[in-house]
Amino acid sequence: MKLRMKRFIGVFVLFLMMGFGVSSACNVALAEKSDKQTIHAGVYLDGVYVGGLTKEEAMEEYDDYINGVEDLKVTISTVQGTYSTTLADLDVKVSVENAVDQAYNYGRRGNILSRFKEIKGLEEENAILVPDKSFDKEILKEKLATETAELVTEPENASITRSNGEFVVHPGKTGVTIKVDETVALLEKVFEEEWKQEDIEIKAVVEEKEPQYTEEDFYAIDSVLGQAVTDYNPGNSARSQNLATGASKISGTVLMPGEQFSVYDTVAPFTEENGYANAGQYVSNGEELELVDGLGGGICQVSTTLYNAVLKSELQVDERYPHSLTVSYVKLGMDAAIAGDYMDFKFTNSTEYPIYIEGYAGGGSISFAVYGHDTRPSNRTISFESKVIETYEPGEPEEIEDPELEKGEKKTEQNAYTGYYVEVWKHVYVDGVEVECVKVAPSKYNAQAAKVRIGTKKVKDKDKNKDKDKKDDEETTEGTGDATEGGETDTSTEAPTEAATEAPAEVPEETPTEPTEGE
Repeated sequence: MKLRMKRFIGVFVLFLMMGFGVSSACNVALAEKSDKQTIHAGVYLDGVYVGGLTKEEAMEEYDDYINGVEDLKVTISTVQGTYSTTLADLDVKVSVENAVDQAYNYGRRGNILSRFKEIKGLEEENAILVPDKSFDKEILKEKLATETAELVTEPENASITRSNGEFVVHPGKTGVTIKVDETVALLEKVFEEEWKQEDIEIKAVVEEKEPQYTEEDFYAIDSVLGQAVTDYNPGNSARSQNLATGASKISGTVLMPGEQFSVYDTVAPFTEENGYANAGQYVSNGEELELVDGLGGGICQVSTTLYNAVLKSELQVDERYPHSLTVSYVKLGMDAAIAGDYMDFKFTNSTEYPIYIEGYAGGGSISFAVYGHDTRPSNRTISFESKVIETYEPGEPEEIEDPELEKGEKKTEQNAYTGYYVEVWKHVYVDGVEVECVKVAPSKYNAQAAKVRIGTKKVKDKDKNKDKDKKDDEETTEGTGDATEGGETDTSTEAPTEAATEAPAEVPEETPTEPTEGE
């Protein structure tokens, strides 16, 4: 009895399933028959209802819907601002035909059960289909990388200045950059969703970038690494102006670890607009150096004074040249000439901390101080010695006949210069005891003979002329007998004029240098 009952239930369930399948098949078949040429009711393409339309009708409707889509704007924003482009600029593409095929095939693809499920589902909820749309991602990436400067901010390093003998540290700023790939992915996501035929707005994915150097880096500047002073004649106003201008252009320089400094790049160009005046400088005439006036004359004393401060700071010297002739304001071998872009003084901040350079020229002296964080032991000191290895005599003066000078008169046009080969050595002491002696740099200075002008103009016989003039005066008096007012006889004559001579040339305050725009 129980066995018959189980068989009966099994057969009943089978009939139910068969009935459901037949019913579903019939429903699907009827739906396909009734809607053979049209899209099933309840189907949308984006915001366009295409249910009950033929493929041709649906294509026309959707085509109208996306008409002008290329003019839609895509606006990308950050807290700094916005950037806009158009879908046309991004080469947007929408396949209307594929979109309509997608709508028409809804409920017509797959096995009978899946088709039934899609069709039955339309009775409960509309199907909103999102057609495939695309844009050129590489174009957008390029635009984000090159056309969005107003949306980003570069990080600003902290900085340091010096006022009234005190350092002032200024905080830096955090920068904002766009994460390009992530921002492009946001637009792709918009394309995957229902398109509402509106301008698109996206908040860019950004990344904050901290400055490379912060306030803490500059708070480390707490001591003088090295300083130097040289003297000049404040009465030479043009040269004084050039020294003050050059020092002011260098003063305030901050060098981070590993950064290089060029004196020439900092103080040039030597023009009136850049603050320079005409002052004595030596230039080459092809055979020797001669003194002429030029813009920036004296600038080598600026580079020389800084060189001495850098040596005492024990920073890395990358490029330095001696003058062709000796200079008077520093010991031999301690100078640093600059000339155009072929002779420069360059050095690198070889410490692990920032350095600050302060310079000033005025009142007959120019000074530079290099500030930083001194890691050298307090019981360690250094000194520099200039050793003359060879001496070169200038030779006999060059005599130049000058018809404007009276015979026997001499005038020195250019002083003689003795030449030298010099080595500068650095002595290192610990607790007053020398522990190291290092050669810093060799220098060679040329010898140059003096130039002397020799007068060749003949001298008049002054006594003979006086006797002749006296005799003429007596004859005139006897012959005329004229008297001046008051009864006095006029016996005066004009005294003979002596030949004028030039005043001796002023000896240059600064000894000759390599031809430059500023020495």
